[in-house]
Amino acid sequence: MKVKNANKSSIKTQKLIRKVFAELLAEKRDLNKLTVTELTQRAGISRTTFYSHYDDVYAVAEDYENGLIERFFTIDRLLEIQDYQKLIDDFFVYIIENQNEYAMICHSLDIANTAARISNLAKEKFVEICNADSKITDKSFLETEISVVIDGVFSQYVKYCHRSTNVSIEDLRGFTVGWLHDFYVRRTSR
Repeated sequence: MKVKNANKSSIKTQKLIRKVFAELLAEKRDLNKLTVTELTQRAGISRTTFYSHYDDVYAVAEDYENGLIERFFTIDRLLEIQDYQKLIDDFFVYIIENQNEYAMICHSLDIANTAARISNLAKEKFVEICNADSKITDKSFLETEISVVIDGVFSQYVKYCHRSTNVSIEDLRGFTVGWLHDFYVRRTSR
């Protein structure tokens, strides 16, 4: 994003650009089919205005994705969570509430990068909770197991968004809750 000292007008323009970007992405389902010309025409702004805020549509996509990620990982309730089940519950509630936005991102070409960023943040939070829990005595391959499961859930979610799997969000949630129970029992019973 180009604008450094954003005033109210600048913030309003950026929100408008991101909103129109989301609409166009939902319609076209391919980031490569979006153009600055189409975006500016639909938003009712000049190309000069657009370029004072962004370099291209890919910069808007990055800003849009960053906003989704930041909204989730800056939610006070998430930052304060020190309970596994609550983390999983809040995560799936957020994904379901923002399903349309994530589905749009899943159709962009950069979903692998976005999914990796979100899953890395989720893994860090999960590992932090595990390391703070004195009941977890078995820490062998802890980060590896968490990484494999979270990466797998994200992979299935992307397939779900692309409609290339029969796995639903409810299936992913059920699997994750079951895995979490088994994970906790195994790691606290030694």
